[in-house]
Amino acid sequence: MRPLRDFMGRMDNLFNQSFKQINNHIPLRSFWVDVNETDTAIIIEASLQGYKPEQIQLEIIDNKIRIDVVESNIIENNRASYSKKQYFQQKERIITLPFTIPEEETKASFKNGILKITVPKDNSKRKFLSIDE
Repeated sequence: MRPLRDFMGRMDNLFNQSFKQINNHIPLRSFWVDVNETDTAIIIEASLQGYKPEQIQLEIIDNKIRIDVVESNIIENNRASYSKKQYFQQKERIITLPFTIPEEETKASFKNGILKITVPKDNSKRKFLSIDE
C-alpha cells in the first residue's frame, strides 16, 4: 500500500506545483472580499489595489451586489515598424445577502485600494406582517 500512497503524493505535488506556475503567468484568482455584520449594517470590503474608481462598477440585483472590475491597456509602438498590443481583463464577484438591498440607502466608498460598501439592515422598503391571534 505504501508505493501507491507515495505515487498519489507525487501526483498531488505535481498538480499543485503546475497550478502555482500557471497562476504566476495567468492570474486565475479573483479579488479578496470580506463581509462583516454589525448591529445596523452589513459591510462589504473588497481589496482592489492598483485599480481606479472608474474601472469599478457596482450593480444591485435584488439581494445581490455585483462588483465588476475591468482592466484594459493599449500599447502602441511607432518606431521603425508599427505594432499594437492590447490587454483586457475582467474580474467579478457577486455577494448575496439574506434580504433585498435598498439602492438609495446603500453607500460605497473607495480609499487606498479598498472598496467599502455599507448596506443598512434597517431597510425602509422592507415590510413585515403582523400575526393576528
